[in-house]
Formats: sequence, C-alpha cells, structure tokens
Amino acid sequence: MNSFMRRPTQMMMSIRQRVGVLYRRSKMNNTNVEWLPYSQLIACIFYSVILCVGVTGNVLVIVVVILHRDMRNATNLLLTNLSLADLLLLVFCTADGYQHLYAKENHRLGKFMCKYRLLFQTSSFSPFVQNVTGTCSVLTIMAISYERYVAICQPLKSSVKLTLFRTFPTVFFFWFISCLLSAPFFVYTNTSLEKAIYNETIISCMTEFPKSWFNWYLVPCTLCIPILILSLLCYWHLKICRILFNPQALLQDNTVVTRYRRQVAIMLVTLTVTFFVLILPHKIWGIIQPNLTMTQFYSIGFPKHSLIIIFTRTLLYLNSAINPILYSIMSTKFRQSFVLLFGCGANRPVLLCKQYYAMKQLPNNSHKQRSASQNITALTATVHNIHESKIPFIENNHHQNGHINI
Repeated sequence: MNSFMRRPTQMMMSIRQRVGVLYRRSKMNNTNVEWLPYSQLIACIFYSVILCVGVTGNVLVIVVVILHRDMRNATNLLLTNLSLADLLLLVFCTADGYQHLYAKENHRLGKFMCKYRLLFQTSSFSPFVQNVTGTCSVLTIMAISYERYVAICQPLKSSVKLTLFRTFPTVFFFWFISCLLSAPFFVYTNTSLEKAIYNETIISCMTEFPKSWFNWYLVPCTLCIPILILSLLCYWHLKICRILFNPQALLQDNTVVTRYRRQVAIMLVTLTVTFFVLILPHKIWGIIQPNLTMTQFYSIGFPKHSLIIIFTRTLLYLNSAINPILYSIMSTKFRQSFVLLFGCGANRPVLLCKQYYAMKQLPNNSHKQRSASQNITALTATVHNIHESKIPFIENNHHQNGHINI
C-alpha cells in the first residue's frame, strides 16, 4: 500500500526532470529535440485566435445579460457565471501556453503566475485557476441541468426551483466550493531551481503533493466526482428529452413556451457534450503522463510530446471559447440580444443609445396600447351603429302604435 501511494507522488514530482533527461538523451543520440516545422507558429496562431474569440464572446455574453432586462433569468445568469469562469481560464492560462512554445522548460512567468497558471506539462493535475474554473464550470452546468429538469419534469415542486433570487447565493457557493477544493493546488505549487536540458539551471514550476493525498484527495476530485456528476447530467438530460421530444408532445404541444424549452434543452445537451469531449483529452493525458516510465517517455520523443501538449491545450482553450458561439447559434434570444447590442436602429450602437431600455420596453407596450385603443374604438363604433340602427325602428313602432315622440 505504501509503495502504491509513493509511486504516483514520486512520478508527479519527477516529470520535469524526466522531460529534461529526455531532452539530454535525445541530444546525445542526435535525435531531434526541436519543434516540428511551423508547429510553434501554428500553435501560436491557434492560441491567439481562440483567446481573442473567447474573451470577446464571453465578455459579450456577460454584457448582454447585464444590459438586457428580459435576459435576466436563472438560466441566463448561470450561463453568465459559466462565461466568467471561461474568461478567467483564458486570461490566466493561455499565458502558460505561449510560455511553453517559446520558453520550453524554463518558467519565466514568476511565482505568482506559477501558482495561478495552467501547469500542464509538470503535473498530472492542473493547479489553482484551471481547477477553480473547471470545477465551477461543472457545477454551473449541473445547476443549469437541474433547473431545467425541475422546470420541465417536476413543475409543481416550487420549493426546489432555482429562482432569480436564489441564483446569486448559488453562484457564490459554487465559487467558494471551487476555491476550497482547489486550495491544495495553490498551497503545493511553487517554483524551484533545477537542472534540465544541457545541464543548465532553470526555474521549474511544480505541484508537489504529500504522498498520503493521492487516495483521499486526488482520486476523488479527478475521477469519482466527475463520473458522479456526468451520471447525474445524463439522467436529467434523458428525462428532459423524453418529455419534450416524444412524438405525442411534438404533435400536440407546439406552443411558444414549449418550443423555447426544446431550444434550451438542445443547447444544454450540446453544451454538456462539448464540455466533456473537449476536456477529455486533457484529463486522459493528465492521468497517463505521470505514469509513463522513462523508456516510454524516451520512445515518445520531444516533438510528439510537445504536440500532445499543444493538442490537449488547444481543445481545453477551445472549450472556453466555443460557448458564446453555441449560444448565438442555438438560442434565438441570445442571437437577438447580440444583434441589439451593436445596433440601436441601423446607425448607432446600443451602448451609446440613450433610449435603449425604452426601445426594449416600448414595442410590447405600444403594441398592447394600440391593440387596446383599436378594440375600444371598434367597440364604440359598433355600439354607435347599433344605436343608430335601432332609432328608426323605435320611431316606426311608436308611429304604428299611435305614439308621437316629443
């Protein structure tokens, strides 16, 4: 038992050294230790595009929900929290991607960024920010799924519905739990001086856990809890789809509310599947890498090892950038809100339009006022016509009965 617990810890602590040995042995045997042609440039372009698109899209989602009053519901506030988590991951963690491309082994971001960065190649488990944002994203997706499940499958349970008032403390609780679960990564991630390629002294950023933590902390956080959450999500999504997409419901219940619920359900399922598919390579490589022997490390070689890291990181960053695109494609409300955000009419942006909220509220109110006034006018005209049509009839009856109107 002790040897089992000791082995992963020793491997986690020695990944940086083993990569350095890989570099040195490759150099001694005249094996290629350089990047594949244009791989750094292509990876840099991918990182830059994902960073720009992701930051812009997630900021737009947050701004849209804040500015548009009709977008402020429990589901959209949770989606805003998801965008905030994705935004933090992109801002803090892509710096490590650039550093890996050009600084290689030497950590040049300082001790502060060492604790907050995405430490992919030096540990099988990513440190503080990546864990906080990842945990918060999973909890947020779970909350959105549960909110939709209760609203669609158990609509009479008002005591468990996630209302707008309950959403804010729920979001705060998610961030608190995420920080609490990720605190060990902040505590045990530090910089140190080590010998690496060409026997030069480098600044290494590593996460070193006590050996006793492997069974009671790392395994539950990285394996048991995600499997449990994924099982719950699958159950809720199946129940939702069974109610909304059964043949009878598609034929009989086709109201606006039902169509909106189906749209949200499709977006939620797509969001969940995309999330787990894109982070799966990151998790798999994080489990495989610390368990590789030195022979397996050497057989992979530096170019392939670097490409694996680039590939898994690209998917991880893409997961944080793709959500706003999914919202705009699958949600009519988000799509309309994005359009309104950049145009108050045809010329001026909404952010500079002083009558923005009036524009959002007046169309419905004016339509209702016009409808009411038209109904009143039509009713008045009808009564007036009936009254006029009855006057000759009454006069004729009076004349026939010998009565004279004075």
